[in-house]
Amino acid sequence: MDGKPENNNVYLAAILGIACLALLVALSVYVFARPSPPDLIAGLHWRSDWLTGYSAYLNSAPSLFYTLAIGLLIGVCVSTRSAALRHCALWIGLAACLELTQAPFIAARLADLLGSILFASVWDAIGAYWQRGVFDPLDLLATFAGGAVAILLLFRFSTERADETED
Repeated sequence: MDGKPENNNVYLAAILGIACLALLVALSVYVFARPSPPDLIAGLHWRSDWLTGYSAYLNSAPSLFYTLAIGLLIGVCVSTRSAALRHCALWIGLAACLELTQAPFIAARLADLLGSILFASVWDAIGAYWQRGVFDPLDLLATFAGGAVAILLLFRFSTERADETED
């Protein structure tokens, strides 16, 4: 992004700070509020009775915050606003597709297919996403909301002038 080096540093620090905070919030929901976190972080699970009471309200928070964080991280790695928009939109699309693959009629077929073609160690690491994952329309909505916030933040805090959109 063009602009003074100190402005670029502040922009980068702000975006990276927001992305890290968003990842921390998403991870915290899994660790403290969900009754059973993903296998990958099960060792960190420390269920808070206070937060568990709010788990119904927090269920879609990880989708929102992961999409926000990764959208920011992807968007900050490119040189122009238009490239940030394209890359962030691509991530939103991928995240939405991943959520849609948890729909029962897709997940069952995908689990059978992937379980038969992937190495056992790979399937052991990712299989639970389709075997135990649940499609939730609110997760899909949260994915789009997190992506929209990422795009807004990338554009709001960008040090690039609005007329500099060439890649």
